[in-house]
Amino acid sequence: MRCVRGGPSNPARVVVPVLVFLVALKTAAGLAGTIDVELDDETIYLDAAHHLRDRYLPLAESSPLYPAWYRVLSLAAREPLSLYYLNWFVLALALPLLLYALARRSGASLGFAATASAVWSFSGAVLVNPFVSKFAVLVLAAGALASTFARERRVAFALGSAAVSVAAYARAELLVPSYAFAAAAAIHGVVGRRRRPLASLFVVAVPAVLRLVFGEPRQGWRAFFAFGQHYARNVIRARHLGVDAWTTWEEHTRADFPHATTILEAARENPEAFLWHVGENAKALPRAIVAVVGPLRYVPLFLVVVVALVLVVLVLVGIRALVRRRLDARLVGWMPLYLVVLLTTLGSALLIHPREHVLLPLVWLSLAALASAPGTVVPPLLRPRLRGIVQVALLASLLALLPARSGAPPALLRPAVPPPSSPPEAAETIRALRSLGLKQKTVILETSYSRAVYAGFPFERVGQQDKRGPFWDFVHERGVGLVVIDDRLRRDPRFANDPQFSRFAAGDGEREDFELVPVERTAVVLAVRRRLR
Repeated sequence: MRCVRGGPSNPARVVVPVLVFLVALKTAAGLAGTIDVELDDETIYLDAAHHLRDRYLPLAESSPLYPAWYRVLSLAAREPLSLYYLNWFVLALALPLLLYALARRSGASLGFAATASAVWSFSGAVLVNPFVSKFAVLVLAAGALASTFARERRVAFALGSAAVSVAAYARAELLVPSYAFAAAAAIHGVVGRRRRPLASLFVVAVPAVLRLVFGEPRQGWRAFFAFGQHYARNVIRARHLGVDAWTTWEEHTRADFPHATTILEAARENPEAFLWHVGENAKALPRAIVAVVGPLRYVPLFLVVVVALVLVVLVLVGIRALVRRRLDARLVGWMPLYLVVLLTTLGSALLIHPREHVLLPLVWLSLAALASAPGTVVPPLLRPRLRGIVQVALLASLLALLPARSGAPPALLRPAVPPPSSPPEAAETIRALRSLGLKQKTVILETSYSRAVYAGFPFERVGQQDKRGPFWDFVHERGVGLVVIDDRLRRDPRFANDPQFSRFAAGDGEREDFELVPVERTAVVLAVRRRLR
């Protein structure tokens, strides 16, 4: 029996979406200023936005559409640090609203759609980085939402295929599946009685145009690089080695896969080690899913319990609907898109690692589907108007009870204490770098790429993995003028076991003309040559 949504006069149909928006806004506004800058991947994407016409930086080659998104946002925020936070805020606010919209369009009742959106609003997904996966969700959500307006299955199929093709230029692992999806959609459009050749032409044209404009996302070397890093991570955790997997991965991976250059070659070269890695990833998968969909750490216990119960209900009722095959036709319309994302995500999670950002698109789509499925199997328990009053009351209570920082809009009631967090180390270091007033090009030694993007001076980055000899020989050879001494650099074996660096970092040994500048409220120390200031 389909859920009755209530007539047009039901005010809940207007009030509930407004409350959904306010819950999402209150969560995002409450977290604004507490999140740190994610260096490496996210910063490379942001920096690549300045080079769209001439080159892509290495990681951005696998997600060329995402720097273009940053470029669009830069119209509203040109300063890099402001642009970073604007991107996070837009995505954090948009995804729960799109989740509500997709669930409603797919047959969900007001209550289930609002609940799924609220769950996402204060889930751990809000803080998952890099944010490129959230952008991919934005693209997939647009495709799924568009397919709910299609009157024919073939058209919905084509729209879903186009969305996956576009998303492949943000998540490169979707590229090959998107080709297969496009081929299936194109064939589906020209066979049978009700042919749709324009739909077939559309699904072929989209990837062709994307390839013409952006080129082809490069995933080959990147895939093995990611495999090697995460294989090393599993080895390091299993052996309790306490070293940084990201910079020492070759040592651990090459011990078991000395000649492999692709994931398939690794599986052939050492099947036993490869299957062990897949098994470790499978064991980590449930924890990673919980980390994405589970509530933020500062959310009160009673809300955690409520979220857990709601998720259980959504899963059980959704599975019941799937078993009974009583799904809304609009939900069925974007199921091919969902299946492609499901298979691709599981493959990446098992072969490489179930990182939260990899799982995020699948979890988001699953939550939308689970919220939509109950509409066909759960009968309404209350009259439409009374049910609307209850839904509005529950959402308003959630909005009032959800913790927020003091003064963060729209705190309708007195907010709870702020979420506990240590000072954002990267952001504090960026502010300290700005205060140095550097203008000339500087060679910076740091463990991540790169704080200098936000600090605003011309730079050349040198990574810790480039060090081969003694510290001072390395500094002179590369012309290093600025060193960001953080805990990651201090723990790196190449530096931790070098007496010259240990004395330099402690301020006891040779310093030449380097001046040590501690970054307030953090363990970071900036070592900068006086001649640069």
